[in-house]
Amino acid sequence: METEIFKISRDIARANDLFEISKERIDIIKILPKDKPYKILEEYYEIIIGLITAIMYADGYKTLGHISAIDYLSKNYSLFSENQIRIIDSVRKLRHGVVYYGKKIKQEYLVNYEKEIKTIISLLNKIIKNKI
Repeated sequence: METEIFKISRDIARANDLFEISKERIDIIKILPKDKPYKILEEYYEIIIGLITAIMYADGYKTLGHISAIDYLSKNYSLFSENQIRIIDSVRKLRHGVVYYGKKIKQEYLVNYEKEIKTIISLLNKIIKNKI
C-alpha cells in the first residue's frame, strides 16, 4: 500500500536540519570499516532518504513512506535518470534487508554502485542547497 503524500507548510528549518545531519553522516562513512559494507550502505541510504525528505519539506510536502518519497523525487525532479531512481530503490531494499532481517551485502555492491550513489547524493545536495 502506497503511503500518501501530504501538502504542508514549507519547513525550511526542518529541511536545513536534515541537510546538516546528512553532512554528518558523510563524515561517519569515512570512518566506518571497509569490511562492513552493510553499515556503509545503511548510512548512504539514511543520507539519501534524509535529503529527499529535506527537499519535500522545503517544497511543502511530507510522507511517512520511503517508497512514496522516492516516487516524489522521481516525479518532480527530472534530473535523476531512471537508473539512478532504480539504484535508490535498490539501496532502500538492501537496507531494509539489513535492518529487519540481518542480511549482509557483499563488498561488490559498493564496488559497483558507490560512485553512482555518491553522484545521487551530490545531486540531492545541490537541490536542497538551492532551497534553504
